[in-house]
Order: sequence, then C-alpha cells, then structure tokens
Amino acid sequence: MTTATTRTQPSGLWPGGWPGTSAFLPEDALAEIAGHAAGADLAGRPPMDSIALLKSLGWPGLPVPREFGGAGLGLTECCAVQRALGAADPALAVALNMHLFSVGLMVEHWRRRTDTSWLLMEAIATQNRLLASAFAEPNLGGSASRSTLTAVPVPGGWQASGTKRPCSLVKEADLVCLQLATGKGDGPAEVIVALLPTTAPGLSVREDWDTLGMRGSASNTLLLDRCVIPDELVFYRAPAGAEDDDILAAGVIWFALTSTACYLGLARAALDAGAGLLHRLRIAHLGAARAELPSYQATLGEHVAALLTLEAGCAAVAARMDAGDDPQALLAAALAVKQQAVRAVPDLVAAVAECAGGVSYGKGGVLERLWRDAQAIRFHPPTPAAARQYLGRRALGLRASLDLDERSPGLCAPADSPRS
Repeated sequence: MTTATTRTQPSGLWPGGWPGTSAFLPEDALAEIAGHAAGADLAGRPPMDSIALLKSLGWPGLPVPREFGGAGLGLTECCAVQRALGAADPALAVALNMHLFSVGLMVEHWRRRTDTSWLLMEAIATQNRLLASAFAEPNLGGSASRSTLTAVPVPGGWQASGTKRPCSLVKEADLVCLQLATGKGDGPAEVIVALLPTTAPGLSVREDWDTLGMRGSASNTLLLDRCVIPDELVFYRAPAGAEDDDILAAGVIWFALTSTACYLGLARAALDAGAGLLHRLRIAHLGAARAELPSYQATLGEHVAALLTLEAGCAAVAARMDAGDDPQALLAAALAVKQQAVRAVPDLVAAVAECAGGVSYGKGGVLERLWRDAQAIRFHPPTPAAARQYLGRRALGLRASLDLDERSPGLCAPADSPRS
C-alpha cells in the first residue's frame, strides 16, 4: 500500500547553536554512561562507574576558569555538555547538575567580588572534587533566596541543625554547598552559602530516595546536627529574600538553563528511541510502519516544534549570559525557558510513548524509564507556580519575587474588617 521510507536520524533536527562537546564528553564515554543508566534506575542507586569516568575526564572542573585549573567553560558550553549527558543518562545528568550549578554560582561570585573563593574553585578543579548542592528543604516551597534552616553565630563561624532534602549525590560527594539563613546576630537576617567537606562533624546522610523517576540520582536527605560552618568557608552572603542581587540572579539563570538542558537531552533520547520503534512497528491492516503514516508524523511534529523552540530559547539566553548581559535583565527570559520546559518535555515524551503504543508501557523499556524521569522537571525550583507568578507580575509592571507570594489586600485584611 505504501512505499518504504528512509530512516532519518532525529539528531538531524537539532539546531547548530550548541557547541560541540566531544572534547569534554567523547562519544565512547557517552555510550558507556548510557549503558549504566538502566541498571542504576532498577537498583535505585547512582552509577558509580559513570561518575568515576566523568571524574577521569575532568568533568568537575568544567566551569572553573583555566587559571585555576579548570576547563573555563561558559554557560552555553556547560548547557551543551549537560544536554549530551542528559541524552545518555538523565538521572545522572540532573544529579550532577547540582554540582555544575553550584560551581557556576562560585564562578559568577568570584568574577564580581574577586575574593579568595578562587581557592575553593581551584581545589574542585585540580582534585576533581564532586560537590553536592544543599539548597532544597522541606516546606521551603522552591524559594531560591531563602532558607528555613537557621545558623546561629558561634566563635569563628556558624552552627546549624536541621534537614536538607532532596540533596543529589550527597553520600557520594566530597563537598557540600550549603545555603542557610543566619539568626541571632547583629543586623538583619542574611542568607549565607558555604562549602563543607561531607565528612565534617555534624553532617550525616539518610538514604531515603525511592521515587517514581530519576531513581539513579541518589537525592537523599542531608542531616545537620550542631554542624559548625567556619567563616572562611562562607563564600557568599546576602539579605534574606533579596531580589536585586546580581549573583543570586546569575545563579538562578545557571540552574534554570543547565537543568533545562538536561531535559532537552532526555527529550532527544525519547525521540531517538521512539523513532526506532515507529519504524519497526506496523499497522497490519494498513500494511505500513507507523512512521510512514501522516497521523503519527503530525502528532510528533507538533511536539518537535515546541521542543525546537525551547532548544533555541535556551541556547540564546545562555549566549547572552556569556556575552556579559546583566543577569537581572536576563532572569525573566531564563525563567520563561524553564517554564516552557516544564510543559514541552513531558508532553513530548508522552506523545512519543502514545505513538509507540503499548510496547512503551512495558516495565524496563527505554521510553518507560524516560517518561518517569521526565516528570521530575515539575519539581525543580523556582517552582512552576512561583515562576508563573513572577513572569505575570513583571508583565503587569508589579514588584516580582522569586518566592511564591499569595498576599493581596483582601487576604491581608484583619478578620473583623469589612471587605469590599
């Protein structure tokens, strides 16, 4: 009934705006990492062989400036690396992205403050130290500029007790990047960011990561019990809830774009897997492969259009950041990219799975794993509710915050006050 079609690799779709990554992630390394992904998902444990391989390639130092022993990659190149890694193993890419974003934040801080934080970056790059990022907390609501964990002043530093979760690869990492609020000191409350060895007294890990997807990310719980943070390991401080800090804005941009890039890689992997299935699976009464049928082609085409738009937006904002644009001016665009990814990536994976039919629903299949992993994009801060509110307020010319803010004149009125 129909003639056979020639298979075109989905990778031919992708725009040329991304730099090459083979110098940092060779194809044979990516293939080896991809080979460990399914086992890590099944076991619910991180792929230690993949982590060791990336360390041997100098991955921990990619964003660190060359003068401090790193590769000196900018945000665009880091996004390209994460995109490639996300196509091989999304859970590992997302877990390691917490390291990449934290080091990117350190680089942005050093460029603006030119202080001794370069010593920390040099140690990470030259010793291939892996960094866990302890920013997320229970009940924080995805805020990027606050902490519910209070550090009180002690001689020579700060002491804190509490819980940080989820905290990717915290058991496997050498260092942890902690964000804490200060209290009971002179002046207004601040947020501080510090680096500590994961072997520091008062730090322990509770292995409780058992989730639907991203199972290999090992995003366990970090416990602090009277943990002391020396002043010399604090490399950033700002007023709690500050919205006009250029370093905070740069850090949010790094996270928004590099995390989006991880999921762009996941989407690429889903399209590759789906294309292979659609070329093999046939509709018997039509005598044709699903890939030959206009209905399936059009279904995928709609989602590919959204994905290519997302690719172009992510690359463009990253390039503007590398060109030295003001992070405050780029923040809304970076959040918009991340917000689009929350819809576009899970929708594409779902469409690919639907086109492939029941075979994609089988336990242990590639699409089944990628569908589960794709759902995690909804939970990264700033949360979708806060990002939507921020963008809407900016569009209306109102004060905008990275925190979810439900205040309004009616909600703030005393209970016995008349309401209009």
